[in-house]
Amino acid sequence: MQVLRGALSPLPLLAVMTAVLVLTPGLLSGIWIWPTAWLFLLVVGLFQASASGLLAAFRPASFQVRQQGFVAALGKKQPLVDLIGVFAYAAFMLSWFASSPLDIFHFRLLPEPSVLVRTVGAVSTICGACIANVAIGQNQFAAPTIHDQRADGQRVIQSGLYAVVRHPFYAGMLLVYPGTALWLGSYAAAIVSLGFLFLTLARIVIEERFLVENLAGYDAYKARVRARLIP
Repeated sequence: MQVLRGALSPLPLLAVMTAVLVLTPGLLSGIWIWPTAWLFLLVVGLFQASASGLLAAFRPASFQVRQQGFVAALGKKQPLVDLIGVFAYAAFMLSWFASSPLDIFHFRLLPEPSVLVRTVGAVSTICGACIANVAIGQNQFAAPTIHDQRADGQRVIQSGLYAVVRHPFYAGMLLVYPGTALWLGSYAAAIVSLGFLFLTLARIVIEERFLVENLAGYDAYKARVRARLIP
């Protein structure tokens, strides 16, 4: 039952992704069957269902913490800037995701990527998703929001990917975004995805400031593991 719950948990996000990739070209150009998008949705859907199912089965604490919403529970000291930031991040993500079909079927700002570039994009997407999911599995405190988790036994995670970089989840996702755009066939959307780098760096500053102030040992961890995203 836990595995099934995990496997089904990505469905809301996949539903949004499907709606964007089906409705945008359909309404813009009357193209309701976009093979590239359907392949993308199939591969990503199966991958994420499998990854979430495995997390739920073997790392239930890590899976559970990722099910939290954008607003932390009362008394958890979520910074206001993070509360605003997660909604801004989600809005940017939705806009960016829609930018691929908008560019491909309407604006056509740049030439279409070659098959080789699309393949590199697909590999980048899957590799980035693997890194992000492994990072979640290794850190049961990797919540979507920045908040005080000391009551839940939060400690500094220093092993696995976290012994190499301080934010492996973000590093993985920064491979997913441009990879997705190239896989779908839009250089313009890949360029737009650079916005995630600036948003991520800003969030890292906010998150680390919070952790230094509220989590014993994080300052020493920062001094030992110097790399934020790139080893």
